[in-house]
Amino acid sequence: MSGGGKSTSLVINPDGKCIYLPEGNPNKADVYEGMNPETTVIINADRKRLPFPSKDWVEGVNLFTKSSIEYILGKGIEAKNPNEFGLLQKIGAGTKIKSVVLDTINGIMVDKEMLESKKLSFDKWADLAKDIYEIITVANSLREDLVIYLMGHVTLFTDVDGNESKCLVTNGRKLEKIKLESKLPIVLFGSVERGSNGDNKYYFETQSNRSTAKTPMGMFNEFKIPNSLKLVDDKIREYYEI
Repeated sequence: MSGGGKSTSLVINPDGKCIYLPEGNPNKADVYEGMNPETTVIINADRKRLPFPSKDWVEGVNLFTKSSIEYILGKGIEAKNPNEFGLLQKIGAGTKIKSVVLDTINGIMVDKEMLESKKLSFDKWADLAKDIYEIITVANSLREDLVIYLMGHVTLFTDVDGNESKCLVTNGRKLEKIKLESKLPIVLFGSVERGSNGDNKYYFETQSNRSTAKTPMGMFNEFKIPNSLKLVDDKIREYYEI
């Protein structure tokens, strides 16, 4: 949910400590570093100020405040040459950037729906579903050592057993039927333990607990892990040897 620590999982806080401090062992905090601005790109599709000090993130260099699907995807899977590439494909064609954070995929969907609401016919809704599906298809087709993180918000759905479960919220029935998580190898859910005085603890859930969370067998041993994207990134690279 909003405020669940998705965006702030990218960074250490201004005091040089990570968002998550291992209970009883604060000296381990330096293990959980922030994502490296030299090798990471943020696509700020929500188009709002970053919720952390952003001097290391420079617009047009490693930060792109864009929600336009045309800018992000270009011609998509139909792109034949660099002139047709969107931002994702251009990053994928290089070698320097190792991680892309798209924050959030809902920002793309909401802008498309709200800013073009007067033009949204059945065909436009189909185009929206195709665009979002294509982002994942393109992301899965880029070079192996480029890890793309799609941040998103959650909603509840009723599963086949009649239980309410959490999943990524999407716009339109086509995307609801697809369940975008089915196209992704790793799905983490933000989790917050609320403190009485706002002293909250932030985690990622690694497996399903009435949710669509999932991780490959043996990647994580714990159900809850520190709210650190760098920790996740390191684990992914170690697991897949990339």
